[in-house]
Amino acid sequence: MSSREDQGRGFSSFRDLKRALGGEQPSAGAEKPAASERGWTFVGSEAHLEAGLGPAGEVGFGSRDRIRRRPGGLGAMEHGPACYRDAESEELGVLSSFHVRTVFPADVRAEVAGLPRDPRPADLEGRLDLRGETIFTIDGEDAKDYDDAISIRELEGGACEVGVHIADVAHYVRPGTALDDEALARATSVYVADQVVPMLPEELSNHLCSLVEGRERLAYSVIMRFDAGGKRTDARVAKSVIQSVKRSTYRGVQELLDGLDTPDARALRSLEQPLRLFERWTKRQQALRDKKGSLRIASREKKLVFDERHEPLRCVDAPRYFSMGLIEETALAANQAVGDLFRARGLPTIYRVHREKDPEEVAAVARLLAEHKLRVPDKDRLTPRDIGRLIVAARKRPNAEALIQRIMGLVERAVYEVRDHQDVATHFGLAREAYLHFTSPIRRYPDLLVHRWLWAVESQGGEAARELAVPELIADLNDAAAHCSAQAEVAEMAEMAIFDLKVCQMMHRHVGQKLAARVRRVSPAGLEVDLTDFNVTGFLPRRVLGERAEVQGDTLKVRAGRRTLAFTEGHPVGVRLQDVDFLRLQVLLELA
Repeated sequence: MSSREDQGRGFSSFRDLKRALGGEQPSAGAEKPAASERGWTFVGSEAHLEAGLGPAGEVGFGSRDRIRRRPGGLGAMEHGPACYRDAESEELGVLSSFHVRTVFPADVRAEVAGLPRDPRPADLEGRLDLRGETIFTIDGEDAKDYDDAISIRELEGGACEVGVHIADVAHYVRPGTALDDEALARATSVYVADQVVPMLPEELSNHLCSLVEGRERLAYSVIMRFDAGGKRTDARVAKSVIQSVKRSTYRGVQELLDGLDTPDARALRSLEQPLRLFERWTKRQQALRDKKGSLRIASREKKLVFDERHEPLRCVDAPRYFSMGLIEETALAANQAVGDLFRARGLPTIYRVHREKDPEEVAAVARLLAEHKLRVPDKDRLTPRDIGRLIVAARKRPNAEALIQRIMGLVERAVYEVRDHQDVATHFGLAREAYLHFTSPIRRYPDLLVHRWLWAVESQGGEAARELAVPELIADLNDAAAHCSAQAEVAEMAEMAIFDLKVCQMMHRHVGQKLAARVRRVSPAGLEVDLTDFNVTGFLPRRVLGERAEVQGDTLKVRAGRRTLAFTEGHPVGVRLQDVDFLRLQVLLELA
């Protein structure tokens, strides 16, 4: 655990707590904003966050006000492909339509200019020194923002100690700064097909905070012990300094674990022993998750390939490696360990909440699936295991993708909410309680908030716990949680829209051509089809098919003159690319 001696001092005022929520004490020479500048006011011995007008008539600094006060953030980006550096491009137009902030305003740029390239010696004081440990990162080949690094060592009797070391973003992104307000307004990084719109400027996301190989970096470490059966027996957290020994990729790690003699596998030979340990630990964790009934979906993800001019060339299925599951399990374990720490202390924080579907909605989806000869168990409460079994059954059908899409109607969206040990957060899909997000503070604002609250409690103990129960602070955190939930959904929609735009750009050169296709999904509006030679989808509107459309299970029937045409999910159909609709971002087809 982080001790009081690490860097903690008693709170002389709520400003000290606010500072603690931002990380350690400010560096020497840092200007300390006054209480009025930070939006905090004091009533008697209690500390309160101004939610409206302060005593001097100034507007408070609650989350809503902080977001509302941000300068405009739309416009051409400084980095990435040329289309994102052109304010008039289609890509920027799509992002702007979702109000995705693509420009860091001048106040943020000014603050970032004062940050160092690497941590200063003073920043390392009082931290757990893990620079001599075998700590490494595993990410995608294109990744530059490394949130998390991992370590493992074997203990007696088949037990092991797993370390998950997360970038200490809170040390640099402090409350009361423009940088923090901007991060809140964005709430998340947006990962589109060929660009990242980061939550934090690249000086932090790709450099100062990123756990790059061979560089000293500040981290918040979660160190857990597991017995031979994979059960966690202990967990502690500490502010640390690490130095990643290797930046590895999912593909390279997988090649090593598969025993392949490739350049990437050979480059990771020094990590073979910890990676083999992680392989065994991951399989135990996955088995425990399956036994508990956690929903695991091997989703199919697509990736666009671009030519030398950065034009979309083709769409391929992104590879799925076991090594991805390894990182997923370490993140789940660390997130759960931190959530359990808050729950054990009886303190509120921002959790990841995934509710069960409303029974009436479940019944409606069940009736729909029954038309496709998939039986939803008739019981009071569906479990993630029930949904997983439906998906397994659907995968055996020729129209598997359409069926899985319908099955997911049984699953709600996850959101961020403030909960405590009495109103315990539940996560339906993971079959967990008190689960939160801690492992990605470079790209998710809720993780950053959890870091701040955890450090306040770890460094200041009961005094911080009492301050964290202030109703105004809880109310403001709820506002931030709701905003982050909404922004996560907006980011997902923007990512899909940019992907569809790139598909339209790729397919535009094929207008008028006959294409091989397979019916993906039928609806009264028409047919969604997979263009098999391109690995993308297109749409056949009902008006180009015929009249009197009728959907019967997985088949759409229409009248075409004197004939009745039937189109069944999973079956081939000949089409011609009629046009590309850049307004609706659809590939429009007609029967060939």
